[in-house]
Amino acid sequence: MATLELEARLNNLLSTAQVETKDIDLFAPIEEKEECPICLLPLPTKNKETHFMSCCGKYVCNGCTYREALNDLKSGKSKHTLINERKCAFCRQPCILSGTKQIKSLRKLMKKKNPEAFMMMAAAYRSGDGVFQSDTKSLEMSIQAAELGHANAFAVIAIYHINGTLGLEQNISKALEYQEVAAKKGSIGAHYDLAIRHRRYGNIELCIKHLKVIASAGDQKSNSLMDAYKEKLLSKEDLAKTLRACQASQNEMNSKDRNDARAADARATESNTSTDIDRNNV
Repeated sequence: MATLELEARLNNLLSTAQVETKDIDLFAPIEEKEECPICLLPLPTKNKETHFMSCCGKYVCNGCTYREALNDLKSGKSKHTLINERKCAFCRQPCILSGTKQIKSLRKLMKKKNPEAFMMMAAAYRSGDGVFQSDTKSLEMSIQAAELGHANAFAVIAIYHINGTLGLEQNISKALEYQEVAAKKGSIGAHYDLAIRHRRYGNIELCIKHLKVIASAGDQKSNSLMDAYKEKLLSKEDLAKTLRACQASQNEMNSKDRNDARAADARATESNTSTDIDRNNV
């Protein structure tokens, strides 16, 4: 069961956030994009193309991580050494990717009020990775991340209200309020959740508005707009304008290093797939 303290914090969190965001247009383009601290380009929207470094609390793009790995390889280090002694591309400290050591690093970052560290810890408590499994602690960590301004934390809390978890009353309308706050704060995931919700309940106009915001941020989830166009829910001119905005954002997030990293990742995936096929044929 959620404690009275958590419920009070949730109520205060939502009311405070709604006051903070009341003058923000829900469908305004997401202008403030977090940058990679190394190349200073906007971070990719795909999770697998960014890496959270629990050593320093920074998000580093796949391009910078790949380039640093190549530089280390060129310096004469063996692949075995690189794999077992990986270093952060930003602070050059040993990478801590999972387990109790990562939890220890996250706790240090939490003392420094790093909101992403709280989000990572929330995920750890939710799955029981490196800590005892606890939905209550996971919710508590999500609340603290939201109190520190983390947009996606509000979207996560919305899920608790949708599911009626931890004794919280299942409250779809309150979940919607959390999702709208998250979207106003720049959460692409919240915009996508809202788009799905509005599509499910037949409000196609609002669904398309959220998809346009996603597209303007350069996220691939905007591909759903093509389906809307095929269903004649979106004009050709409107689709073209939105896709141009999407391409412009994607260009801002693009670089040779990031393209090289994607190509390397594709080769590795293809190699692993081929190996699995070979094993199945033995």
